[in-house]
Order: sequence, then structure tokens, then C-alpha cells
Amino acid sequence: MPEMATFGIWVSKYKLALVSLMTAGLASGVMAEINLDAIGDVIQAIVGIVPDLIDLVVGIVPIIVVIALVGFIVAFFDKILGMLRIG
Repeated sequence: MPEMATFGIWVSKYKLALVSLMTAGLASGVMAEINLDAIGDVIQAIVGIVPDLIDLVVGIVPIIVVIALVGFIVAFFDKILGMLRIG
């Protein structure tokens, strides 16, 4: 049985080496054909949007806190009134 485990490890190492060689071979041929100029434009657009997203989050957080606080108070009084009705 140990021979099968050793064989399985050898096959796994062989497959990993084969896949890595194939990936390296494919990447070297493909990278010469890819134009990466558009990626810079995308990154600049995202960086331009981030401050607006931060302002949006900072503006929404206080509203969410107020809604959560009101919900807690309403549920608290609802439980108190529920106990009074039963008793």
C-alpha cells in the first residue's frame, strides 16, 4: 500500500509540473499580444469614484444608526406593552 501512496504523490507532482510548464508557455505567447493601456484608464476611473463612495457611506451611516435606534426603542416598548397585556 505505501507504494501506491508514493505513486500518487509522484503523479501529482508530475501533473503540477506539466500544468505550470503549459501555463508559462501559454502566458509568454499571450502577453505579447495583450494591450494593457485600457487597464490604466479603468484604474483611474475607479480612483475617481472612490471619494464619492466614501462620502456616500459617511452620509448613510448616521441614518442607519438612527433607524436601528428607533427600531430598538419601538421593539423595547412593544415588549413592555405585551407583558402588561398578558399580566
